[in-house]
Amino acid sequence: MRIIALLSVLFSFFSCSSEKSLPHLDLQSTDEFSWHEKLPFTLGYTDQSETENLPGVIKLRGGYSSGFYKHSFTFKLDEHRSLAGLPKDNDWILNAGYIDKTFMRHKISYDLFREMSSERIAPRCAYVNASENGVYQGLYILMERMDGTRLKMKKDDSLAMIFKDPPIFYKDSIKPQDADNYFHQKFPDKEKSDKSVYLQACRDFLFNASDSVFVDSIGYWFDIENVIDWHLIIRFSNNGDGVMKNFYLYKQNSDTPFRFAIWDYDHSFGRDGDNEMNMNERHDGIERNVLLRRLLETNARDYSKKLSDRYFSLRRSGLFSRPHFDEMIAKNLEIIEPHLTANFTLWPVNAEAYFDSSTFENEIEIMKQFMDLRLEFLDDYFTGLE
Repeated sequence: MRIIALLSVLFSFFSCSSEKSLPHLDLQSTDEFSWHEKLPFTLGYTDQSETENLPGVIKLRGGYSSGFYKHSFTFKLDEHRSLAGLPKDNDWILNAGYIDKTFMRHKISYDLFREMSSERIAPRCAYVNASENGVYQGLYILMERMDGTRLKMKKDDSLAMIFKDPPIFYKDSIKPQDADNYFHQKFPDKEKSDKSVYLQACRDFLFNASDSVFVDSIGYWFDIENVIDWHLIIRFSNNGDGVMKNFYLYKQNSDTPFRFAIWDYDHSFGRDGDNEMNMNERHDGIERNVLLRRLLETNARDYSKKLSDRYFSLRRSGLFSRPHFDEMIAKNLEIIEPHLTANFTLWPVNAEAYFDSSTFENEIEIMKQFMDLRLEFLDDYFTGLE
């Protein structure tokens, strides 16, 4: 406790005096934070030495990551506010970033996906330092929630809907996160308007439609250009978890098909989601996904050529390249480097949750080396699709 208290004092000093200080979020509550319900709290928000106390509700969040000592949170403020330079909102995610020692894998994936097109949606993120009741807890990633506002829903449209990780690509039923909400419907409120029948019809189409019907009707169900970019960010990052989950499936209104927004991309760029190293030995397993597999097998809407053309267009533009990847790393490094020592003193890189004792510097090199291997593999793969 003495070490944590000393770190808190040192952190407070440097956060106020350093030119490279980050916004500081102090999560203040008289109750223990809960995994099951949002409880009242006050966000002590400090930016540029000015502090505001913002009331709201908060809860712990995480599935696999809930087993780590450093926890993530979701909180909702009583009013919409801009935090850490991000657009105004009242719903936020405070991601611990524990298993990814670079703190970059989520953020780079999201930034890349948005860079691919102005129509691609992924959370915008900002780095912050965080405390619990004044006790320093480390470096965090503040993230937008993917809700009706961020996904640009026409909320009064009867066919506007959002699902988080719906299990539509599994042939057999799986154990749901919520027994009363199998497809994890996020919008509209399922009790007010249940969209399960519509999504079940989509799933039945994917598994049961004949090839000719699949080719003729796939454009009704899915935005192919969006699917292509989603396909490519999975392949580029080698996010095996992203093939069957780690996405929001959304339909903005009656006139638009389903689209994908990405989510949870620490399973990427040289590491699996549990931190096991994967230097391109294990590929994403894209063929597991019935939508992507059938698009390739049937070549619906000239999918293979469009996919290959889009990949090489992104290569020529420099977006999918080692220099751009290095540039993204460098920009993030400039922001977080002054805050790494305090974080890793509190949360050592050799803790039992990790497969190895790789340092932050080693992890950056892993990402760069992985990218060289991955681009060589993808160049050959997409040449074969032409």
